Amino acid sequence: MKKGLNLVILLIAAFIFSQKLINSESLFSEKIAFSDKVQKIFSFIEKNREKIIKEWILLTEIPAPSGYERERAKYMEKKFNEIGLENVYIDKFGNVIGIWKGNPKGKNIIFSAHMDTVFQGVWKIKVKRDGNVLKAPGIGDDTASCINLLWTLRALKYINFKPFHNYYFLATVGEEIGFKGMRQFLDNSNEKFDYIIALDGDLGKLHYGALGFGGGKIVFRGSGAHTMQSRGIPNPNLAVAKAIDRIYRIEVPSNPPEKWTIYNVGRINGGKVNNAVPQESFFTIDLRSANQEELEKVQRKIEEICLEVARETGCKVEINLNRKEKAHQLPGARNSLLVKTAEDILNFLEIKDIKINPLGSTEANTGIERGIPSINLGRTYCRYKHSLREEADIDGLFLAIKQIILMILSLEQEKY
Repeated sequence: MKKGLNLVILLIAAFIFSQKLINSESLFSEKIAFSDKVQKIFSFIEKNREKIIKEWILLTEIPAPSGYERERAKYMEKKFNEIGLENVYIDKFGNVIGIWKGNPKGKNIIFSAHMDTVFQGVWKIKVKRDGNVLKAPGIGDDTASCINLLWTLRALKYINFKPFHNYYFLATVGEEIGFKGMRQFLDNSNEKFDYIIALDGDLGKLHYGALGFGGGKIVFRGSGAHTMQSRGIPNPNLAVAKAIDRIYRIEVPSNPPEKWTIYNVGRINGGKVNNAVPQESFFTIDLRSANQEELEKVQRKIEEICLEVARETGCKVEINLNRKEKAHQLPGARNSLLVKTAEDILNFLEIKDIKINPLGSTEANTGIERGIPSINLGRTYCRYKHSLREEADIDGLFLAIKQIILMILSLEQEKY
């Protein structure tokens, strides 16, 4: 009887312990969200609504195509200093860094927003406001995140926040051309970082894995000839057509998410006149996958097809596929503390269209490929990204700021 009772006690204890583990998967709790300091922060954000919108417009109207972020960087550096971050500087790559130091035993956590936009040659930007929407190239991607970062900092300063962890706030360059600024920062830093949180993407989209990029450019070449002398002459245009047709027969997985793969032929070009066989024709292919093996498998098939078509048509072929941007997944990332915490915050804020998957294409990728737990947090709801008619929701920006604040205060619960 006593032995049976002891077994029951052990089973109950095991159950209680397992429940504690389940409950500890997330650092977020409603107790944090409804605390006096958070309510004070949220009130501060709402009271400064028009100031926030005004600064968002101002920053958007400072052009910052990749490689030309200097003016925005100067603005962000000035604001980091005014807010009171420590060791504020612009590094040799153009990134702006500011640190909010905590306890030496605390974790080193990066929050990043990229300053660059895709709009090369666009030097005059005028934001239009239409109700709850702001319209301008770059208004969302990723200017909104820079504003989220600045006002998160101001709100935390407002309540005299004293962090346990050490927070590195980055406004980066070159994200749109391969996460260039963040990669350079990490490669040249002497610090060990525990988490990276990239402020990027639409609100509600949370990625915990890094997509691999394996596309590139395929060029077919021949001797060329006038139409009248073209019988039997290798035709690069024909080679391009055959190659694309066969490539589109390659089957790629859409499930599970960790193996998701997709490709697209984005550009085709060849020839200069109507009445001649071209000497050179090419096409580009955009190939992405959450799984490196799947990525390489498709790359091999593309190469085999192009070599086969070159032999059949008598053309020469040059194959240039990206082999640097590899897919990376961290074991257990979907159920990690970082992802679960962010997910609980999104649900608490009743964010619409929550999507959590390993298909990341943000600066979080640079952390994941280095084995650092990393995610992205969305900036607001956007439409027509990477186009001159880009739009962003105003209300969504304020939800995103609250999301970041709750994330930081939740991370503070992890003391050791």
